[in-house]
Amino acid sequence: MEVSHVTLEPNKDSRPAVLTIGKFDGVHLGHQTILNTALSIKKENEILTAISFSPHPLWALKQIEIYREMLTPRMEKERWLAHYGVDHLIETAFTPRYAETTPEEFVTDHLTNLQLSHIIVGSEFNFGKGRDSDVDLLRDLCKPYGIDVTSVPVIETNQTKISSTNIRAFIRRGHFLEAEQLLGHPWYITGMVENGEMVGLDDYVLPATGTYQTDKNLVKVTNSRTIKVDLPDGLQQLHMKNELS
Repeated sequence: MEVSHVTLEPNKDSRPAVLTIGKFDGVHLGHQTILNTALSIKKENEILTAISFSPHPLWALKQIEIYREMLTPRMEKERWLAHYGVDHLIETAFTPRYAETTPEEFVTDHLTNLQLSHIIVGSEFNFGKGRDSDVDLLRDLCKPYGIDVTSVPVIETNQTKISSTNIRAFIRRGHFLEAEQLLGHPWYITGMVENGEMVGLDDYVLPATGTYQTDKNLVKVTNSRTIKVDLPDGLQQLHMKNELS
């Protein structure tokens, strides 16, 4: 998968494409439904492009701590988006300056840099300054450019809305099985181990302080946002299983 990092509008790209847009934190079952819809619409000569945003707007603009934490920080998100069929990821830095982009500017100055036939988004999609826009406005703004827009309904499982917010809440409580039922795939923590401690996890949502079973061995989540592990130094990955009482 090709990855482009931008601060405002995407770079010009003349390749025919269908596009999906979102934060994609977790690349959960709802995101997968959107991606599968895009793949079903995409023509053989088109690529699937995704515009994603990080960090979360409420962290970027208001420094609300819980919104700094992600299910899938950059490396994990890229891995899952590639797994689910994205050809080109445009990772957009969400900053106070970017937040000033109006819906009209987003379409006329940003999306027209791409050679799009179709945009696929979730039914609750909002974009542009003030978040007072929706799928209907996106459809109206794209119509003069011959770009179709399809919205995908929010889905539920076991009467629980599939959302990154709900999944993060499960992770914080150590309910990994429930989280993975909404994710539709395993949830991993990837980080550098130094002297028996996995560090650099500030961007991850972590379960509460305590001892947990993983696919490797027992680990301890500390109150300083590190994980004590019995693993060699270097990049390691953990699949959390359950909390030990």
